[in-house]
Amino acid sequence: MLVRSLAALALILAAAPTAALAASPEAAAPPEAAWVTLTGVGLPIIADGRVRNHVFVEMKLHLKPGLAPEQARAKNTAIRDALIREGHRRSLGEARNWNRLDERALAAAVMQIANTQLGRGSVLRVEVVRQTPRMRVRNPV
Repeated sequence: MLVRSLAALALILAAAPTAALAASPEAAAPPEAAWVTLTGVGLPIIADGRVRNHVFVEMKLHLKPGLAPEQARAKNTAIRDALIREGHRRSLGEARNWNRLDERALAAAVMQIANTQLGRGSVLRVEVVRQTPRMRVRNPV
């Protein structure tokens, strides 16, 4: 009887570490997707052919699995420069609010630039984290 108890205890102890590893959330969860932050990009709000305000924006670029954040950080300056040029080419601001950028238009522009700079599909989505206007201006009526 004692031998059976010891054998059962040995089997339980041998299986315990593998059961604990299988139940751990680190083993079950896929690796966390990488992202890169673009901070302090100042974009103009253009209305009626005039610059009405500047908005400084902070964004997260969520990268596809397998793309190292260092690769995207190496292209950070090129992405920022292209985005500023695009912001001067066409207004990325909201139509009736001179204190905010249109997040959809901004994300589409960043995705297009990222496809050119990093390769098609390398950025999965763009998240606008913060928008800070240079000054608070009255919106058009």
